[in-house]
Amino acid sequence: MILKYSIPGKFWWIHNFLSHNIYKNLHNVVFKERKNMGLRTSKGYWPEHLLTNLNAPDIVEIGNFKPFDMLKTLVSHNVFFQLQEVKNIDTVVHSMKKGEGINWHNDGNYKYGATYYLNHKWHEHWGGEFMFKGPSGHGFLPVVGNSLVVVKSPLDHKVNPVLTNIIPRISIQLFMK
Repeated sequence: MILKYSIPGKFWWIHNFLSHNIYKNLHNVVFKERKNMGLRTSKGYWPEHLLTNLNAPDIVEIGNFKPFDMLKTLVSHNVFFQLQEVKNIDTVVHSMKKGEGINWHNDGNYKYGATYYLNHKWHEHWGGEFMFKGPSGHGFLPVVGNSLVVVKSPLDHKVNPVLTNIIPRISIQLFMK
């Protein structure tokens, strides 16, 4: 694990979050099984302001899914950040195709939100960047496979629209209460 960027106490971006073999297995399971996972549109499920001027990503909440167990454990017991009093972690798969993204929001109902990137090949011209802003800093992060972004709420962030129809931007979201 390599901490690439952080805003102390608010924001962490970690590369090589899982071992190569665990990442590869998780990547393969989600990419191969995504059509059977019950992905559905987020339109009507998410508040309208998250999707204004955007196409709605496909999502599916996944409860007990063994391949996510190691990811949840490493997120909740990580050396770079101390997640205080996390009692529950919900996992959601996001699949974003061309024109899909998420507008500014802050995950206010959760203590922490995390994005784990599965795409191992993503070109910088394909969009889908994670953007953030707050009193302690602002910026954007490209899509990097096997990296994890953890945000302590509230911190405003968004996902720029995906600009390619070659491959969807697929991530695992972890929402912690």
